Amino acid sequence: MRRRQLILFPLLAPLVFPSWAAAQDKKPVDLEVWVIRATTKNDRIAPELKEIAEKLKKQFKYTGFKLEKKERGRDSLTLDLLEGYKVTITSKGRVEKGLQLEVVIKKAAGKEDKDVLRTTVTLNPNEFFTIGCGDLAGGDYLIIALRGR
Repeated sequence: MRRRQLILFPLLAPLVFPSWAAAQDKKPVDLEVWVIRATTKNDRIAPELKEIAEKLKKQFKYTGFKLEKKERGRDSLTLDLLEGYKVTITSKGRVEKGLQLEVVIKKAAGKEDKDVLRTTVTLNPNEFFTIGCGDLAGGDYLIIALRGR
């Protein structure tokens, strides 16, 4: 009898204890951002990017990918990228299908930053989500890979 109660509690708890369900959505989200320089000048792929190399090649028209930096944060993260680009990522919480993140990418334009992208994405926990940010000097391209846990 006790075992049945343990199995049913997670299913019934949100109905009986709505605050418990809300607390599950508010659990901290660990964020990870990889800053990637893409190029057509070579076909070298940084060893650290091995797990997402096929995804990068399929999504972007570039042949070489270099990991410029990695950064971690909890629930919110603002990071200077490359050549005046900046990203702010804010957790909007856990949803049925994964994690919801607000992503704002800006580029320095004189005295003010100009919005490049402002969106909300839902991603599967532990899986990378890649976003193209914009052009870099020399024909290269800036990409970020996001992961949340």
